Amino acid sequence: MKKLLIINADDFGLSRGLNYGIVDAFRNGVVRSTTAMVTMNAIEHAAELSVANPELAVGLHFVLTLGRPLTNAPSLVGDDGELNKEIWDKAEKNQLVISEVEKELECQYEKFCKVFGRKPSHIDSHHHVHMIEQIFPTVARFANNKELPLRVDPTRISYETLTKNPVTTSSSFCADFYGDEISSDIFLDLIEREKDGISSLEIMCHPAYIDQDLLNSNYSMPRLVELQVLTNPNIAKGIATSGFDLGNFTNLRMNSQQVNFRTRGR
Repeated sequence: MKKLLIINADDFGLSRGLNYGIVDAFRNGVVRSTTAMVTMNAIEHAAELSVANPELAVGLHFVLTLGRPLTNAPSLVGDDGELNKEIWDKAEKNQLVISEVEKELECQYEKFCKVFGRKPSHIDSHHHVHMIEQIFPTVARFANNKELPLRVDPTRISYETLTKNPVTTSSSFCADFYGDEISSDIFLDLIEREKDGISSLEIMCHPAYIDQDLLNSNYSMPRLVELQVLTNPNIAKGIATSGFDLGNFTNLRMNSQQVNFRTRGR
């Protein structure tokens, strides 16, 4: 029996160029899953593209580090009312109000359902904020209540927190297809490295066409290289002979009640 490979493109809705890149990586490449940022300006455009590409699974990319929240969340924003990357420092100083996180998650979920006309395929988050120790139990509980899989990166959280908050997830997760040094060979090497002893693998990616909005991002031009790699025919050929079948978190949810996440090195 083949293993499940989920190649998930983060940041759907961040910009129109990014949206087009993700759809191209789906239509002409190996991406079968994406996650949407419902607080971003291009989210309606993402929803329009989703209607035209119904087989591209869309999950919720929970946002706590960029733009404005949908709710009144003073513990999560700066003096300008914007979400920012100070959230880790606030967590260390015990300054987060978890009820605000919970309310914001609920509102982003509800907006997703309204904009896309359906529930998300799964949940993850921008900059992995749901893996913060104080936040993970809330997001895990929410995902379980909604019967949704949740991305889990065990390198970002304690084993104790993971075991106390079991969720449905892929049996392995890889965030290494990222940065300036990426290629088709590197991508296929990641699959080969990860495949032993698992039933499912998620690889995170960020393909895009570069527009003005993305030029202002800290991670811009490598997104175009990712798109070139993910639409390279050699990638699809390599996956076909790797023992994996391409899919999305809907496949995982349909075939699994709980997945015991492999915590490599623990």
